[in-house]
Amino acid sequence: MDTKVVIRDLFTDKLEKTGIKCVKCNFWFEYNEESLLKDFSGIKSISDAKDLFKRKFYKKIYEKTDQKKLTTFISNGGMIKGAFKNRKCTGMLIAGDYNLFPKLKSFRVYPPDPRSTFLGCIFVEPSYRGAGIKKKLLVELEKDLLKKNIGSIETIGKRLDDDIDEDEFENSPLLSFKFLLNNGFYLKKNDKHYPLLRLDLKSIAKSFSAEQLLLEKLAYKKTIRSPAIIREK
Repeated sequence: MDTKVVIRDLFTDKLEKTGIKCVKCNFWFEYNEESLLKDFSGIKSISDAKDLFKRKFYKKIYEKTDQKKLTTFISNGGMIKGAFKNRKCTGMLIAGDYNLFPKLKSFRVYPPDPRSTFLGCIFVEPSYRGAGIKKKLLVELEKDLLKKNIGSIETIGKRLDDDIDEDEFENSPLLSFKFLLNNGFYLKKNDKHYPLLRLDLKSIAKSFSAEQLLLEKLAYKKTIRSPAIIREK
């Protein structure tokens, strides 16, 4: 019997119990930054300065926690969602303030919009791929951000290259360029291998509202009893 996939928010007390390999992945949290002098030379506004100090602060925290970096990520405002089927965690989504992702600075398309939520990755266990779990995780994130009045999501996409093995491509924490385009993202900053893409949530807010209205109407119809029909003898 096919069991429904349930999406849940994951917090520190539940993270280790998932057993999914994402818990031990440090892809976004390990990055040797350039010299502080070069960083300061790139500051053009107070906002740039604030972002620099936030990035340095989070990097120091990650360095102090060699293990359980995702726990540190959550405790500093990061969002993690898990997809569960038959009580097994089959996929995971990671998103938050872009300063929580130190390695992001190594990409040519850096920086993303600081007002956007940055989508770090969506991972689905190989045996559960092709069942729409990745899309379900993304949709739940979109709904949460709309409730918080956050207007957009940005992320780094990956393009399949002749030099990249297909298995390596599939297991990379970055999302495929094709998947992102198919789910409403558009190209914001181009790069041969790792472009920056953006999803404007206002453009999909109306479709969510229409979907919710339809569900409410269906629920209302179920509560209305049909009038009894009295047959004459």
